[in-house]
Amino acid sequence: MNDELPVKRTKKRKLQKVATFISYFSILTAIACGGFLMMVDAEEKVMRASLGATSFFFFMVGLVLHTIGSSDLPDLTINK
Repeated sequence: MNDELPVKRTKKRKLQKVATFISYFSILTAIACGGFLMMVDAEEKVMRASLGATSFFFFMVGLVLHTIGSSDLPDLTINK
């Protein structure tokens, strides 16, 4: 059995780059929904609630995907 520790990758994988791009897009969408939330009348409570939930959802998706995209994953390939 090999007792070496996994080596960290220096380059990001393709899916990590995609996750980072989608995270930026999700955060921008959350900001746009928050801006539109400020422009909606106070009497439209259903619209305000749905925009608030949408902005929260997109912000959390962006946060999780940014964490996935910026993590340093070890190289777990098995050398033959």
